Amino acid sequence: MTTYDPGHINNLDKNQVKALKDLWLLLEREFRDPEKPVNSTVEMEISLASGYDNPDMILLRWLRAKKWNVQSAFQQCRDTIKWRQEWGVKELVARGEMDLCEEEIRTGKSYFTGPDKAGRPISYVSVKDHIKGQFPPESTEKVTVYTMETGRKLLRPPHESVTVIFDMTGFGLKNMDYPHLKFLINLLENYYPESFALGLIINAPWIFNGCWYIIKPWLDPIVESKIHFINNLNDLTEFVDPSMLPKQLNGTQPDFQYIPPSEEELAKLAVIRNDQKGKLKAEEEHRKAAEKYLQVTEKWVRGDDTDEILEERRLATQELRDAFEQLVPYVSTQTHYHRTGAIQEPIFDIVYQRIKENSPN
Repeated sequence: MTTYDPGHINNLDKNQVKALKDLWLLLEREFRDPEKPVNSTVEMEISLASGYDNPDMILLRWLRAKKWNVQSAFQQCRDTIKWRQEWGVKELVARGEMDLCEEEIRTGKSYFTGPDKAGRPISYVSVKDHIKGQFPPESTEKVTVYTMETGRKLLRPPHESVTVIFDMTGFGLKNMDYPHLKFLINLLENYYPESFALGLIINAPWIFNGCWYIIKPWLDPIVESKIHFINNLNDLTEFVDPSMLPKQLNGTQPDFQYIPPSEEELAKLAVIRNDQKGKLKAEEEHRKAAEKYLQVTEKWVRGDDTDEILEERRLATQELRDAFEQLVPYVSTQTHYHRTGAIQEPIFDIVYQRIKENSPN
């Protein structure tokens, strides 16, 4: 799905705009409630969860997932913020790949490639390389959540979701991990809604039929409708060019080889993380930008639809994005996909150089 599809930020009807405003209104009441001391934390969690995106896009994901039921979307928003805090998503993103099991990453059982023919990133899953019990469940869950967070940085406008290829070549029952699959479905449907554009299940053997019989009832009907079974590799090229596929699917992509952080990268990260003054400044600027955005949004949701307020809101959105970019090196790390060039975030080098230039040494 793209930002121009119905129900997305560039294609909203009057009822959908009203639903978006109503959801913002509920959230603002939550932010301003003096009986709830964690308001500022919740407010900033939404700002951080939005990342480079317009916060409206995040709210619209919840609204679409809940079929435009504002109260349900509001509850899901609260549940998501609570989950992110309890699960420690912010801390995981801050530690990055250093907090993951490198051996598990190197299996190549899940990685990004692409894009597909529609322009979306591809999450390629080699099911035979996931062996239930090989790694602790907590380790695999960390890898999965971090993959979800990383995938957002691979999205290019106007796309808002990814294509997932489940390569079932060589699948056996040792690869069927029902608990982790439930964890993944829960993530997709509840905490990263509307991030799944298309699922392509390739070369599923007959033994998987019984597994699918168990899995299918767990899926939301809309999610299930996005899943296609493909047994002829030629049919796969309807969705993905062979140049974006691994060799075992008759593609030309080289086998996945994880690129760990270099000593130079780790040294730069250490310099950035030691810059407490710079971090505090970036956090304060981001907080101010978030507050300004919310103040302008409050005027908009309460009925000010003038061209002036719409332009003010557009500028506030850009300022929030810019402020988040300055914060990025202090709250996240570079990844394998930065090292391959798939993710471009020059702000890491910009901030590092700024720190060195201002250093008395």
